[in-house]
Amino acid sequence: MRRFGSDNMRTMMERLGMEEDQPIESKLVSRAVETAQKRVEGNNFDARKQILQYDDVMREQREIIYKQRMEVLESDNLRSIVENMIKSVVERTVHLHTPETEVPEDWDLTAIVNYMKGNLLVEEDLTDAELKGKDPEEMIELIIEKITADYNRKEESFTTEHMREFEKVIMLRTVDRKWMNHIDQMDQLRQGIHLRAYGQNDPLREYRFEGFEMFEAMVASIEEEVSMYIMKAQVQQNLERQKVAEGKAVQQSDKQAPKKKTPIRKGITVKRNDPCPCGSGKKYKQCCGS
Repeated sequence: MRRFGSDNMRTMMERLGMEEDQPIESKLVSRAVETAQKRVEGNNFDARKQILQYDDVMREQREIIYKQRMEVLESDNLRSIVENMIKSVVERTVHLHTPETEVPEDWDLTAIVNYMKGNLLVEEDLTDAELKGKDPEEMIELIIEKITADYNRKEESFTTEHMREFEKVIMLRTVDRKWMNHIDQMDQLRQGIHLRAYGQNDPLREYRFEGFEMFEAMVASIEEEVSMYIMKAQVQQNLERQKVAEGKAVQQSDKQAPKKKTPIRKGITVKRNDPCPCGSGKKYKQCCGS
């Protein structure tokens, strides 16, 4: 069949006066090829453009994080930044449990107190009675005053210099860990976002929207963790334990190490009739053993 078709094609070309290697020129064929090529190039361009648009979402978030991280590295005093984080955490917590849609009698004041005791304040610093009868803004102001007082006491006991360094270490570690986790989550979101197209949703728009929500959640998580570590970490106790350990090590080094017991080695037993070890040639009982 293949040979029969090629013979027919050769016969047809001979009738038309065309050579076998002569290209077929047709406006219709050329136009179809050009149209197909434009479509392929257009699809490739759209694909590259979409990839860049996805990358722009991560680039914008990366610029924000890197800018804040650089500010932390270059700053000598991060207390104002930490205090702003603490304020944001307090405001979110209070507003979460005092919604405007509910009457004050239905507000969950116990949840606010439990959160503050567990993350920002000591056990005795806040009670339900202190919050009862106050509006959300008054609650926030009261809690911030108590946190600031605890902050000042901790800084006095730890010294200002060490407190500044402690703030920087906590903030950098938290930001780096949360950012790495966020990158992994954004990558997982991007791998499956194209399936949203089956639901008549724009994948890029969905990626932007959910990526923004995830970024906001990451920022809130950073603020909560930094605030908790700064306020709840027992820094002074750790230092005291370290000094005690160092003191013991110094005392042990000052003392002389106990001498090792030298093993008692038993000498060679010489019998009375054996030659004397002194080399006299006499028997031991007649020489040194007499």
